Amino acid sequence: MAKTDKQYTIGIDIGGTNMKAILFDGEKIIMDYKLATPKDTLEHFMIMLNALIEPLVDKARNDKVKIKGIGLGIPGTIDYKEKKILTCNNAHIIDGVKLASQLEEKLGMQVSMDHDVSCFLRAEMKLGAGRKYNNAYGIIIGTGIGGAWWFNSEIYQGSHGGAGEPGEMVIDVETGLSLEAAYHKLTQNNPAALADEAYRGDVLAEKVFEEVGYNLGIAFANIVNIVDPEVIIIGGGVIESSDLFLSKIKKIMREYIHSTESKKIKVIKGKLGEHAGAIGAALLMEHGT
Repeated sequence: MAKTDKQYTIGIDIGGTNMKAILFDGEKIIMDYKLATPKDTLEHFMIMLNALIEPLVDKARNDKVKIKGIGLGIPGTIDYKEKKILTCNNAHIIDGVKLASQLEEKLGMQVSMDHDVSCFLRAEMKLGAGRKYNNAYGIIIGTGIGGAWWFNSEIYQGSHGGAGEPGEMVIDVETGLSLEAAYHKLTQNNPAALADEAYRGDVLAEKVFEEVGYNLGIAFANIVNIVDPEVIIIGGGVIESSDLFLSKIKKIMREYIHSTESKKIKVIKGKLGEHAGAIGAALLMEHGT
């Protein structure tokens, strides 16, 4: 007989290319599912989101386990009071949409939303690379650059829910160029292809990653000088190629970090892999937030 106190949660990570969903029991993934992220209409997006959730609901039903709720990781800005997506960087069709409320009505279960990098960092702090730390900054380097700050056992959201956006940091005062804009410009919006070229010995590609490392090193040093975390945890697709730029990041950080003690800060990779964001979204249900 199934234990009645056991519950599952669903975690969804809405990415620029794919939407990843997991059925989670609090410790491990019971089932995972992935579909392409629709970009054409809101109606198509909702149909695909429903198709993503359905197999997980069926699995829970077969296991005779109740689903406590759904957590959504959104790559963009959220109005937490209104439970509304203000802007979704990679899927603008859900800009201004009260996605959590719409899903709650449709599925009859509680739905919470959070920034995708906050989800990544929450998962790493509770179950991954950050378990022994209390003050950590998380950065995802992938389609774009996103960040979040974990302080005193929770994500620091700021006064208006907009904290932790290192990609918006201005790195060229003359032109107003942001870190993320510079990253897109350098990698020509295709960091994976550029990494392949660098590994094949393309000197120009190698130099581009050196410059990416330089820019990130400056940004990381600024973060350390302002919030002084114990550790910086990095994730995202581009981390698979981090040997092309991580040593540069560390070198530049040491040059620009002010405090002698803070220069010792570790930059470590996340441990939970491609499902970190979905796990962190599922963990939103832990406190029923």
